[in-house]
Amino acid sequence: MNIRIFRLLVPAVLLGSMLLAGLTGSCRAAAKPGASGATGRENYDKTAAELEQKRKDTLKEIESLKSDISSVEKKIRDLKEARSDLQTYISQLDEQMNSIASQIADLEAKIEEKKREIEEKEAELQEAEKEADEQYELMKKRICFMYEKGEDSFLVLLLESDSVADMLNRAEYAMQMSAYDRQMMERLKEVCDTIAAYKQALEKERAEQEGLLAELESQKAAVNRAIGVKTQEIAAYQSQINSASGEQGEYEKQLAKQEEQLEQVINQIAAVAAAKAAAEDGDGGASGFVWPCPASHRITSGFGNREIPMAGASANHRGIDIGAPSGSAILAAAAGRVTTATYHYSAGNYVVVSHGNGVSTVYMHASALYVSEGDTVAQGQKIAAVGSTGYSTGPHLHFGMITKGSYVNPLNYVN
Repeated sequence: MNIRIFRLLVPAVLLGSMLLAGLTGSCRAAAKPGASGATGRENYDKTAAELEQKRKDTLKEIESLKSDISSVEKKIRDLKEARSDLQTYISQLDEQMNSIASQIADLEAKIEEKKREIEEKEAELQEAEKEADEQYELMKKRICFMYEKGEDSFLVLLLESDSVADMLNRAEYAMQMSAYDRQMMERLKEVCDTIAAYKQALEKERAEQEGLLAELESQKAAVNRAIGVKTQEIAAYQSQINSASGEQGEYEKQLAKQEEQLEQVINQIAAVAAAKAAAEDGDGGASGFVWPCPASHRITSGFGNREIPMAGASANHRGIDIGAPSGSAILAAAAGRVTTATYHYSAGNYVVVSHGNGVSTVYMHASALYVSEGDTVAQGQKIAAVGSTGYSTGPHLHFGMITKGSYVNPLNYVN
């Protein structure tokens, strides 16, 4: 980039020196008795040709810089789009993470509930087993008692009975007690088996939930890693965006310098044209100037330093802007000869009229031109129409005045 700036600034300095030398030499040639008019014109033409080449080179460099800026802007847009896609993806991962976290919380709550149920069933099982053990001990005692007493117990039963009915009742009671013991043992065994089976089912459910919890924790870790990777990619894209933005800023600085240099070259060309016209035209009517835009006297931007109204416009305003409806007539401020009638991307359609004695007037941003280079115009003649071509924020006439190669405030001259 620095080499490019150096390559462009050196010719500018050399051309500036050549212009000064050319103008000085031309003026001296005109001042010497017997100096050849042809030689003076040749000097003007040579300087003008060199400046025109410089203008073309600068325009080419400006187009190259604009292309570079456009490429960088596209790169920045692509990077921002990629960054936006990543941010959207991370948002989706965040949603997935929230969903997994919710599922994990639900599972953890269910596992805790299963743990409590298992603990309750363990307590119930222990209580049932204790009851079964107690019942079993009682049953063993009764069985042992009956076995040990054997026939004696049956004899006692007969002897102590008051009647056959009483004996039968006592025998039935003994049989019912034995049946009760068996039923209680069977019932208790069934309760223990039921509780044990339910406990086993709960433990199986808890194991399955813990397995699912482990799987969800693994998914959560994977999503966390993905978010970390994508966040790093976003940081990398942002770094590239910052770098590209810095590159764009540097190109824009160079572009501003080139456009300023182009404006200087254009001014130099206008100055040479004015000087040449002054040498050839003599006094073309520079004694008085009329207002160039009868449709309006509203000045929207004055002469000299100003805030830049738009990108590409100059902060040092070398004329006045007259706001007027598009198509309004633009008049020659004084009689003279048209030295320029063309288009420029900054000035738009513009006309330069030489009035002799080193004085020229400039009319920019026209929507249409009605004169051509070399035409002779009368004061008040319609030479163009108000427009908004070139760097312009709306329909207006930029009216400038050059005296002896320098722009001056036209309000000091027009009536």
